[in-house]
Amino acid sequence: MSEVTRFKKENTEKQLSNSEIKEHLLEMLVEFAEFCDKNGLRYYLSGGTLLGAVRHKGFIPWDDDVDLMMPRKDYENLLYLWHDDRYCLSSCEKNRDYNTPFARIWDTTTKLRWTVINEKEIGVFMDIFPLDGFPTGDLQTKIHLMRIKMLRSLVNAEVRQKFLKNEKFRLIKLLLRKLFRKSGNHYAQRLNVVAKKYKFESCQYVGVKTTTVHLFREKNPKSIYSETVYLPFEHLFLPVPVGYNKYLTHLYGDYMQLPPENERHSKHEFVIWNITSGGEDNLPV
Repeated sequence: MSEVTRFKKENTEKQLSNSEIKEHLLEMLVEFAEFCDKNGLRYYLSGGTLLGAVRHKGFIPWDDDVDLMMPRKDYENLLYLWHDDRYCLSSCEKNRDYNTPFARIWDTTTKLRWTVINEKEIGVFMDIFPLDGFPTGDLQTKIHLMRIKMLRSLVNAEVRQKFLKNEKFRLIKLLLRKLFRKSGNHYAQRLNVVAKKYKFESCQYVGVKTTTVHLFREKNPKSIYSETVYLPFEHLFLPVPVGYNKYLTHLYGDYMQLPPENERHSKHEFVIWNITSGGEDNLPV
């Protein structure tokens, strides 16, 4: 995705830059942090956002979202407590038309449309992942994660099938529709039921299981989360697990090493513009 995404209003062209997206995200982070502090909810920077805090003291330059993680109990309290007119929370538990197995908080003053998946239209967003327990044994863990991976595949089959235009995928689409008549939302909720079978509080190992990006590397000793420390993130100081070095090494290896230049781009495929630019007919350029 290019760093600049354009949209039209009344035949004039305006641009929403990567830095403007990050301004929206920082405003959202401030609101989220204040809410969690007020309600006693634990949360940590996660994934690429935590990597950005350590390596760049802020956003990874080419990133365009925020990743957060919360122990399952705090995550579920967030789903229950959060009500905000500007920053909307979407989750598979609360929204039947939402097919992602983790929550997102998104800015309703912006509009985002996915280009490669049939997913709910939202705005500039933060991903919020629940932290759950893991089985102790390797075989048990492998069986547990394979079950989660299968459920995630069923979710992905629902949200991606609209974009399988190639003729060779037609049979796959027909089979998926025939075999799995449940909605993506159903499988997203089912995935969460399986993921929280092992409780964060009672397990020696914990991690995020609702995204399969690093699924088999997410299992970490709970001691990583035994304390919270704060790291600079742009102009903010935000919470991270005390064992962030072990967490990042497990996920990324030598995480202080920058990736090759041809890999320095957003992992997302979407177009985004400001909702004040007009209605549904004002599509991005």
